[in-house]
Amino acid sequence: MSLHVANFYLGFDELSLFEDAAIEIAAGEIVCLATGVLDGGTSFLKACAGIVPFQRGTLLVDGDDINQLPPEQIFRKVAYCYESGGLVSLFTVYNNIALPLKYHRNFDNEFIVKRIQFVAEQLEIADILEYDVHQLNDVQLRLVNLARALVIRPRLLLADELQSGMSPAMREKILAILKRYCNETGASLLMTTTAGDSHSIAERVYRIENKKIVLE
Repeated sequence: MSLHVANFYLGFDELSLFEDAAIEIAAGEIVCLATGVLDGGTSFLKACAGIVPFQRGTLLVDGDDINQLPPEQIFRKVAYCYESGGLVSLFTVYNNIALPLKYHRNFDNEFIVKRIQFVAEQLEIADILEYDVHQLNDVQLRLVNLARALVIRPRLLLADELQSGMSPAMREKILAILKRYCNETGASLLMTTTAGDSHSIAERVYRIENKKIVLE
């Protein structure tokens, strides 16, 4: 699924984060957006997911205006992985991952169990499925967010600083899983990164500079 952003303006009250920003991601591409402190990377990803409204510009997902798509259509195509938070504190890990399958799709329980087990085993979190959210560390929280995204088989995956806190071995394993997913499904991946993160799977790397998105 492609992502086209042009003439993009995003701000909050008197603070402007992006002015006339643009980025283009083709179907199946993996792109990293290197971010710094409070430069708007998270807000940009949330705008691409239809979570945060932007003030001006064009944001097309597979040719469709994100502002014109019903939430259920966005949900079926686009998945956003939170860097922190994003999970229901009263639910177990399993029920958090199952949430989009149970409440936004018409799948039977056997299918849901198999889908969750497959993704959990890939990400090596099968042993924490019955944990409560408060029992998770920061890396586990991000992996559960990723699992909840992958179970819906999104066409556009937006991952916010997913690599933070991971060991080099874990980082490369997770990146390999994401690369394989994009290769097999034709899905696109836009991932924000921070200092020390790997760009090994990215076809291009951008950074935020002077409220624009520029190629490194």
